[in-house]
Parts: sequence; C-alpha cells; structure tokens
Amino acid sequence: MNKNTFPLLAALALMLGGTVAYLLLTDTEVSKSELVTGHGDVETLKNAYSRWKTAYEADGGDRFLTIPLGYSKALSGEFSRAQGRMRLDLLEGWVTVEVSGLDAGGYEVWLVDNKTGWHKAGGQEKANAMQRLGRLEPNSEGKRILKTRLDGLAMSGFTLDLVAITREEGNPEEGGILFGTPGFMQRLYYGDKPWTVTRVGNLPSTPQQHSGGAAKPFDFMLPKLAHADARERNDLDAVLGAEIARGREIFLNETFGGNGRTCATCHRPDNNHTIDPKYIVKLPKDDPLFVAEYDPALKDLEKPQLLRQLGLVLANVDGFDRPGVMRSVPHTLALAASIGTETLADGGEFEEDAKFANAIGWSGDGAPGDGSLRLFAQGAIAQHMTRTLNRVPGVDFRLATDEELDALVAYMLSLGRSEDIVLADLTFTSPLVERGKQLFDTKENPVDGSGNPIFGQTANCNGCHQNAGANSSTTKKNPTRDSGVENMRDQPARLVDASIPYDGGFGKEEHHARIDCGPDYDQPCYGDGRFNTPSLVEAADTAPFFHNNSVSTIEEAVAYYNTDAFNNSPGSLTSSGKNRHVKLDSSQVVAVAMFLRTINALENIRSSNRMDLQAQSLSDRSATDIIRLAAADTKDAIEVLTEGTLIVYPEALTHLRQALKLERNAASGRAKGQRNELLARAVQLKEKARDSMVAGPQEAFPVPETDRGPSRGKGSRKK
Repeated sequence: MNKNTFPLLAALALMLGGTVAYLLLTDTEVSKSELVTGHGDVETLKNAYSRWKTAYEADGGDRFLTIPLGYSKALSGEFSRAQGRMRLDLLEGWVTVEVSGLDAGGYEVWLVDNKTGWHKAGGQEKANAMQRLGRLEPNSEGKRILKTRLDGLAMSGFTLDLVAITREEGNPEEGGILFGTPGFMQRLYYGDKPWTVTRVGNLPSTPQQHSGGAAKPFDFMLPKLAHADARERNDLDAVLGAEIARGREIFLNETFGGNGRTCATCHRPDNNHTIDPKYIVKLPKDDPLFVAEYDPALKDLEKPQLLRQLGLVLANVDGFDRPGVMRSVPHTLALAASIGTETLADGGEFEEDAKFANAIGWSGDGAPGDGSLRLFAQGAIAQHMTRTLNRVPGVDFRLATDEELDALVAYMLSLGRSEDIVLADLTFTSPLVERGKQLFDTKENPVDGSGNPIFGQTANCNGCHQNAGANSSTTKKNPTRDSGVENMRDQPARLVDASIPYDGGFGKEEHHARIDCGPDYDQPCYGDGRFNTPSLVEAADTAPFFHNNSVSTIEEAVAYYNTDAFNNSPGSLTSSGKNRHVKLDSSQVVAVAMFLRTINALENIRSSNRMDLQAQSLSDRSATDIIRLAAADTKDAIEVLTEGTLIVYPEALTHLRQALKLERNAASGRAKGQRNELLARAVQLKEKARDSMVAGPQEAFPVPETDRGPSRGKGSRKK
C-alpha cells in the first residue's frame, strides 16, 4: 500500500458512505422541522429536471447510462489530463469505455458498488463490491478502448456507484487515475419513483408503464436515490423541497472539516450569492473569508490586498502545480438556465468543450473530473476550505458525501430563474429603456450597399446573450468566447500587484502567438483566451464586472465593447467571420445599461415576492431570515434603478421603498400578528412597481399566486 492509500481510502469512504441517508424525512419528521428553501425554488428545479430529462432521453438515456470520466482532485492518486466516458447498455449489458490522453502503460476499468461499505469490507465481500471489467486497449485513433458484456447473473445485486480507471494491477482503493460517478439528475431519473418516468399528475398504474418501455434486464445496476417514506413517493415537490432545504443547510453551515469556510463564505445569499469589495469591507476581521490573514499555514491561500480591494480570490484552475490566477466570485443564480455546454453538433466551434458535463466557473472548465456542477463542489472544498496547502483529503478537509453533493446540486440548480425571459414579449414604459432593448437585441450590424457594416445601430449583444441570458442564440448553450478582456490595459489587479500571472481562460495548456495574454499579446498564460458568457439579467447588482473585476459599473461594462481590446478580439467576429464590432455613442451606452438595470430590478422583484410568499407559510423564527433575504432583493432593485444616476422610473421607486419599509417591519418582530398582512401589502406594492416599468404581458417576470416553497408537513402551522 503506497503512502497515499489511507487518505484515498478515507476520501472514497466519505464520498460513498452517505448515499443511504438520502431523503429520510418521513411525514412525522417533516412535521417537526420546517423545510426552509430560502432563494431555492422547487419550480426552478422541476423545470431544470424536465429539460434535462427530455435531452437525456433524446440522447438515449432511457437505454444507455453514460458517465463521464476525468481526474479528481479528491480521489486520483496521480494527476492526469486524460478524459473519457463509460456507456452501459441497459438492454443487452454491453459496457463501452473510451479514454483519450492517457500516458504510456497499461490501464484497467473497475466498477464500484458502495452499498456493502466496500472500503471497510474484506475478503469476498470486498471483491464483490469492486468488479474489474478488463484492460483498456489502444486503437488506431490514439484512444484506449474497452468493450465487454456483463454477466447479469454474476452482477446480480450490484449497483453501479463509481467507475474507476487504474493503472494495471492496481485497484481503486490504492488510488486510481480517472473517476466518474452518476450525477444528481441521473440518480433522480433512475430512481424507482413514478415521477421519473412520467409527468407529475399523470402517474402510471404500474412501474413498467414508463417512457422507456418495459423494465430492462440491467435496470438493477442503475444508481438510485434513497427515497422518503413510501407515502411520499408520488410527491415530487415534497422530495425536491427536502433536497433543496438540505442543500441550503449544507451550503450555509458545512465546513467539511476545513478552515472554517463554507460555500456561503464567498457566495453570500444576502449579496446575490457572491461577494464584492463593498460587501467585504463590512465584514469583521475574523470572518473565515480572511483566514489567510490570521492562519500562518494558509498565508498563501489568498492575496489579501486583492481580496479586500477588488474582491478577487486565488484559483488554481490550471492545477495546483501551477500559479493560481485571480478571479472574481461568480454568482450562482440561474444556473439551471446557463450551464449547458456547447458541442459541435449544436453549432459550437470547439470540440474540446463537449468534454465537460457543465460550463462551470469563469472559463467554463472550472470543475474537476467530468466538469459537472456536482464535482465543482468537491473542487471548491479542496481549493478554498483546506486547513493547509498540502490539501490532503481526510487530513486537511473531508470530502462531501454523495448525499451532500446531490443536495448541494439540488440547491444550486434551484436558485434564481429556471429559464430565460423572452425580450420580444416585453415593452418598457421608458423610451430610453425600450431603445436600450432594441440596441441590445439586434444580433448583427446592418450593411450598406457595398457590404460595409453600418455602426451605431446595434450593440451586438444578442449573439452571445440571447434574451439577456447566458446562452448563444445559435447553439442555445453557454458559449465560451475570447472577447479580449485579458488584453485590456491597466487592469486594476495588475496595477495593485504586478506579479500576478495572466489568466488564459479555458484549457490548461500554455499557448503562444495570437492568443498570448496581455495588452501587447506577449505574455504567457495557460488556456486559449476564452471565458464563459455570464447571464446579464442578474448583472447590474453583481458588480464589479468580468472575470477579473476590471470595471466597476454596468455602464463601463457596456462601454468596454467599444474598445480596441474587444473589437480586435476573436469574439468580435461570428463563427462565419462576420463583423460583430461595436461602436456606440455614449448616449446609447446609457440606454443599453439602463435596459440591463431594468430587467435586473424586475428579476429582483420576482425573487423578493417569491420569498415574501414563502415566509407567510413559516413560523416566525424561520420566516425572519427569509423576509430579510426578500428585503435584500427589494433593496437591490432600488439600488440598480438609482445608481445609474438617471431616474427613469420614479413611480416604481416610490412603491419599492414603501415595500422595503413593510418588509423591514415584518422582519423586526415589532408587528406581532401582522406579519403576513405586511408581507401581502409589500408584494402588492412591488407588483405595482413592476407594472409601472413594463407594459403588456407580464409572464417573463411572474409573481406566484401561492407560496412556491415546499409543502409543509401536517404539523406545521403559521404563527
């Protein structure tokens, strides 16, 4: 056993040991504990699952289980840039494993079942929990391939929880190279619950009446979530609500045995799930965010000057063996509508993008392993929560269990919007904002009779930000583009600390020539210059902007696209080479920015009202925190409508200020017995504010008629 075996065993035990605890809230337990989802919304998660299910089945998911494979900061015994996938045919039992990028040597494929506690088992029990499938063989394309057929009788009772690629004559407990595990959506889909196979409200009379036809011979191997009491198995809302509430609890409070930080240390729920310099300056000196300042073992975990002044954290996105880059903390809102990865089949430009399950982090490749949101959480623990920079699992931190990872994913996917708005359905009452929408929503520059572009007619935003979201209007997925931000001159971070490396964005390879970084394109960096496209609906109140917090206001961010840094970048051209240069007058910059401020305020109102309605169904103790979050969103709406200096919606501001006062009174405890009345009035005032800003249909930013939070148990009551 090598020197890393014990930490690896501990890591695997922690990851796999928690699955059976999943969703154990029975009717009795629910009655004893309210499910508080905060910003999390069951409807958002349900919509995300519905879209995922449609796409998964279109790709054969009802017959084939596909698991991406990649290096894991938590589990891998050695570093590798190799990636691959395993595909199991549930009808005939064929397993196909393809891996590219492995170094020379022999490699084997293993399947792991955690239900017997294989990491603690011995003898035949351990052998049954770790099944060796065979050796990967090289093919003519430079890949390693294994195709084999499972013996159904021999595999009887085996559940596929983990796939591991190890060196020949090794095994997973001694440290594999690549790992893959089924994700939250897959576990939900393959569960033995009626909602996974049909639409809610139209339950089948038998388990076999599902979208994939009769049960398949190898269905028994499918990973499933442990479910709640049998009486709740038909209630998707209750199950997802419990998961969101559990995920929120972990997100806010779990330190994973590390340095005291939690997910919420950097992704603050009362600050749009992010941090910025104005927020940071109000924190106490002993806040875990500043652990690098008071713990000598972590003095190089951050660069305190850049953290405090610019809100930048250190991220080893290119590996812990390379210098870390300085990045802002992206918010986690509307992830359900913004993390789809482009593929060549979608019309994307880069084959390597398809290797990542989700577009995560500022460069779209921020998650370890398969690049999923699920494993992003494991990477964040190792990066930000460690006790020392040795980062040894089981010593410097503990890894999240499967149960915790699934709950965290449920919470994060339930935040914010579940789908993009439709700008064509919105008509704004302000002519300035309406003109900003027109400039934003026109995709390409018109041309004159000679084919030359006519500037000043469009901001060319729609191509990468369809409907002001984070998706390409061509691929309908989240694009990564080199828009020249890293080539701006006099970036604040480099003026404060000239020693920091340039950030190459997507990828981990060092590049040269045109895609080198810096204003003169002569500085080395790792990556190909691309960064992912953030949603703009939430942009105005999540300043500063870009991956390096290089500009402070939404007006400055819009004006950036007038600069040579953008207009000389690859992002200023379409995939077909069409000119997408931007040349806006200053007045047009203001119009586009005011449009972005307006849609942000409308989203603030939607979110705030949902939480006010959620709070009305909770006890005073639970409701107070939710009302404060609602009030923070209302305050944000006021700020984004006023910080641009021009006041184009004075009537809306009057209503919002009145609503904020009511929310603060409701949260203060001074209005005993009147809490829900105050909240109802606040919701009505915010509806009036919304109506004064947008004419016509309101479906884009609806206000729920009833509480969107999870159903309360029988014993819950209002107070």
